[in-house]
Amino acid sequence: MKTTLYNARLITPEQIFPGGLTMEDGKIVRVFRGEDPAPEGERIDCQGDYLSPGFVDIHVHGSYGASFFDPTPEALNRATRFHALHGTTAILPTTASAAPETVLAAVKNIARAMEEGNDGARVLGAHLEGCYFNPKCAGAQNPAFLYPARPENYMPIVETGAVRRISASPEIDGVLDMARTLAPQGVLFSVGHSDADYETMMRALEAGFTHVTHIYNAISMLSSCYYYPQVGACETALLHDEFTVEAICDGRHVPPQLLRLMYKIKGAERFHAVTDSVFAGAPDGPCDDHGMACLVEDEVCMLADRSAFAGSIATTDRLLRTMAFDAQIPLCDAVKMLTLTPARQVGATDIGRLAPGMRADLNRFGDDLQIRATWIGGEIYR
Repeated sequence: MKTTLYNARLITPEQIFPGGLTMEDGKIVRVFRGEDPAPEGERIDCQGDYLSPGFVDIHVHGSYGASFFDPTPEALNRATRFHALHGTTAILPTTASAAPETVLAAVKNIARAMEEGNDGARVLGAHLEGCYFNPKCAGAQNPAFLYPARPENYMPIVETGAVRRISASPEIDGVLDMARTLAPQGVLFSVGHSDADYETMMRALEAGFTHVTHIYNAISMLSSCYYYPQVGACETALLHDEFTVEAICDGRHVPPQLLRLMYKIKGAERFHAVTDSVFAGAPDGPCDDHGMACLVEDEVCMLADRSAFAGSIATTDRLLRTMAFDAQIPLCDAVKMLTLTPARQVGATDIGRLAPGMRADLNRFGDDLQIRATWIGGEIYR
């Protein structure tokens, strides 16, 4: 059955215009400007609200009480349902540093969701964030499970067929070889939790790294050695167009002014937002992240000793409001940084744009940028 959403403001990567669209069999079949020229099927008046593509989060660990490390469909579905309530329609469940068998079990669970389907935000694949990191930049990654990259360790995980992204430190033994092997197979390699200098970043680029994980968090940046300034991984990525970057755009991990500066440098084509959510929905107070004592306060999560952030409690709709209201990024580009740009990063070509033939993953929201309705594959989620 056809469903038409009309009297809306449609957000595309290029512009915002009045009009609507029609969905059928889980896909967008037409988009129109102004009045509907061919009314048919079920009709929903959007009352002047915005319609955007559904949000895509390619770095997210779960939500409060539901970790993607829990290798059960029940836990995975609790997390994907929670994030769908906040406008996330496609998701890359993300691991962290842990024992190899723990990571493998989690990724097998993600692979099962890809094959059999899941509730809430659709699972696109797995993001391996962990194990191959510089201990100096571990942040909230468990230092007990940081080690060199060895094929006998990572290949059983990759062979599940679920891995679409790997974050690692290029200065760690074996990581560049891993990138040389897997990047040509379509795996997105991202510099993360790294103390890399400019020269190391250039070697990483040659090996197949093209992205930077949560820029300006747990990664090298501008520093001084005997008064001589030197750039780190962050500035190298901003300088070279070959690198794309992501930020945790919750207004806590990176100041809004720095978000705006990075947007001016990289644009919405090479810069996107992620939640890095671990405890989204959690109340203030102590919590535990796989043996790491944490604390939620001031709308963010940190290690209990307040020495480092520990993921976030953010959702994608909060990221949109931070970018548009606080960082003053134009709404059209702020939406692109949550939709088309991250979708392209992981090779998802059927989402991220309101156009005929694309999946009917949609969000409806008002001028306050609060989600009012979400459709996933043409089915209304809320």
